[in-house]
Amino acid sequence: MRAVSFALEYETGADAVADAFREHPDLYGHSLSCTVTPSHCWRVDRLTGPATALEVAEEAFAEDGHTADCFGASDCPADTRSEVLHRDPSTRILFTSWRRTDECASIPHLALEYVGPGVLFATERRGSRYEWHVLLPSDANLGAFSDAIQAEKAPNVRFDLRQVTDESAWLSAYSGRPALPYTHYEAMAAAVERGYYETPRGITVEELADELDLPRSTLSYRLRRAEAELARSFVGSK
Repeated sequence: MRAVSFALEYETGADAVADAFREHPDLYGHSLSCTVTPSHCWRVDRLTGPATALEVAEEAFAEDGHTADCFGASDCPADTRSEVLHRDPSTRILFTSWRRTDECASIPHLALEYVGPGVLFATERRGSRYEWHVLLPSDANLGAFSDAIQAEKAPNVRFDLRQVTDESAWLSAYSGRPALPYTHYEAMAAAVERGYYETPRGITVEELADELDLPRSTLSYRLRRAEAELARSFVGSK
């Protein structure tokens, strides 16, 4: 098996879901699963971010969720269903299904047509960039699959074929981020950006807490909880 990674970048107005992510740069999404048959597509997405951003994204998925897969779907009369499987202040898990019509051209269906059954998908989304990681047989016709995406995408969607690697790239993308509360993710992101995890440290906990206007004890707690979740995710908790 091998993995191919590529990205789609949407111009403003090209895709309602992409617009929601572009307007809220702290929003992050990845698909937990994506299943396709010649006539249907089902997927589950996990979104993390601030509550207001999640509300906007949830609404976009409800109205245009199949645009996550289908090129030009804003004009496509697909029979779409979206349902929230889990909701909390920092997370949404969304189920989306849609019935394919003659006007639909989606990445999973193009893979089914040009590569065959048994292809697995993982996606990641932040801002205007929507990354796909596809696990496929080593002898798959990647050129035909890539050409089909180029032919079907709209002019306001840019296709960027990034790399072809072994299956570890797909496994990494599929795992996504650990289920951190957004405040803990925000604290860790600030720590990484300011060099807290560098050697030597670029900033102390006290200095970072002052910058974030947080009590030192609160920041230390959030960092410890985030680090513990990352460690469990890496090692594999039972």
